[in-house]
Amino acid sequence: MIELSPYALRLALYLALMLLFGRMLFIRPAPARRIFLPLAVIALAVVLLDAAVRVTGVLGLPLAAVDQATVAWFTTATPVGEAALVRALALLAMLPLLAASAKVAAARRVILLPLSAVALASLAWNGHAAAGDGIRGALRLAAGTVHLLAAGAWVGAIAAVLHLALRTQGPSLRERTHELWQVAHGFALPGTVIVALLAMTGTYTYVDLQGSLQTLFNTAHGRWLLFKLALVAGMLGLAALHRWRLVPALATAIRGGWQFRPLRSLRHSLTFEAALGLLVLACVAVLGTLDPLA
Repeated sequence: MIELSPYALRLALYLALMLLFGRMLFIRPAPARRIFLPLAVIALAVVLLDAAVRVTGVLGLPLAAVDQATVAWFTTATPVGEAALVRALALLAMLPLLAASAKVAAARRVILLPLSAVALASLAWNGHAAAGDGIRGALRLAAGTVHLLAAGAWVGAIAAVLHLALRTQGPSLRERTHELWQVAHGFALPGTVIVALLAMTGTYTYVDLQGSLQTLFNTAHGRWLLFKLALVAGMLGLAALHRWRLVPALATAIRGGWQFRPLRSLRHSLTFEAALGLLVLACVAVLGTLDPLA
């Protein structure tokens, strides 16, 4: 039987780190204390909780029995612990920069963005992406890292555009809608690049792990992967709907006689896309624990 708590923890870990990186990547500087600082604090809390669960699981000890020597061994002598340490240090380094000012200035963002990328990329240091040696292992790790960063960019962009679509404070509704249109319209090219990177790195990794059509249909990993791909296909369909219909309709509503319906339709579609994205991450949380060939 599937244990829910480990999968939920993995889902929270992926979601927090992807939101932090993706929001930092695409949206212009925003109030730090309102968006990025809480995200960084939540991400750090999840990272520490994940590390605690892993070390107690490896040693079969209760959390109260874990001492300083155990923590030192875990973070310096195990690949999982080393990755968790780098993850935590990257997030800790972000906190004073985010708390120092109400705004994420451009100079701070130059430092914050690589730190958030390192925290997210460190998830690839364990599991399937790190299962290899030599050049082949390096290529697999690189593909896994790029796949994670591209996925984080997509998740963060969806969250950012949805936030703009749902916000009720600030300028007038028409001005907020115009800003939403600018951001959604400007995401067309980056979105295409992200999808291409996800497709190429995902295909390469699966083939490199000796995946085939047979394992795709006849293994638990393959069936979960098919479910994930079906969800991603749904997200791509919605992204196409946004680009070719809903966003142009929003522009028409802004230029011509104002109508609320295009904005409402885009809100609903973005909410549905975000829900599909959450299900995709849930699949990723399960896939990371399964053998691709079994």
